[in-house]
Amino acid sequence: MKLKYIFPVATIIFAFTLISWGVVAHRSIGKIAENHLSIKAKATVKFLLGTEEMPLTSTFADEIRSDNAFRYTAPWHYINLPQGLNYKEFVLALKADTSENVYSALLKMQKEVKNPNNTKDKRTFALKMIIHLVGDLHQPMHVSREEDQGGNKIKVKFQGKESNLHSLWDSGIIDYNGKTYTEMATALDNVNETKIKEWQNDDVSKWLFESYQISSQLYKEVEENSNLNYTYYPKHSEIYKERIQKAGIRLAGLLNTLFK
Repeated sequence: MKLKYIFPVATIIFAFTLISWGVVAHRSIGKIAENHLSIKAKATVKFLLGTEEMPLTSTFADEIRSDNAFRYTAPWHYINLPQGLNYKEFVLALKADTSENVYSALLKMQKEVKNPNNTKDKRTFALKMIIHLVGDLHQPMHVSREEDQGGNKIKVKFQGKESNLHSLWDSGIIDYNGKTYTEMATALDNVNETKIKEWQNDDVSKWLFESYQISSQLYKEVEENSNLNYTYYPKHSEIYKERIQKAGIRLAGLLNTLFK
């Protein structure tokens, strides 16, 4: 299978305007993960972050976008792959893609944070990026199509208000919930041990494929009807809640492994 992915300059520039998963979702993920860190991982995270807390540092990767020095991180927040792939095809495409993307960035940052020869600042940067990127790749529209910029070009109405598909899943339906990140983390941090072990044992490629499957379904839905009324939230709320749960639990599992 020969695959070719092109990231136009316009797409990269546009990426700076995105607020991936929004503040509430990212910080909820950070808080859930913090609750499930091992003693060793918690100590290492504390050493690297200092007085900063995981929930608050979870939005670091978005906050630095306005700084030209970090312009190179723009493609790190998402990945674009062809539609209609099964899991085996998806994994092949994922590993064949040589572009800068959320998957390659996460692998790179894991190496950076583990490298004892790196400075503390470099390892801290890598940790902050890992915290954010795990959240991003669980947002379905961050694993989607290039031609519509991850749903940013797909106009929708949600409860009568103009929006786009990407923005709706970054923050629209989460803000509709009305909870603060601490309230959301408390409400969602109720996963049983069986699921925790299962989710943490899943390969990163599966994390991404789950988002890919969901985004594919979301595309189909809005093609049929882009005027999303009061029924949209109750039909989809369990999806975004589980994505936040999985992101938090898996982030904790990843850090526990990295900092054994």
